[in-house]
Amino acid sequence: MLKSKDMQLSFYSLLYFKIPENHTLKLLNDAVDFSFVNKLLENTYSKY
Repeated sequence: MLKSKDMQLSFYSLLYFKIPENHTLKLLNDAVDFSFVNKLLENTYSKY
């Protein structure tokens, strides 16, 4: 039988969960698809 693995949250995850669900930036993040930013910045980061 496999043991259940404890998931360790990052510092940023812990902070994110402290922000209220009705905060303006969380609402904006839910309403707008920001995935295009990754595509725009793709060439500015090393792939290694």
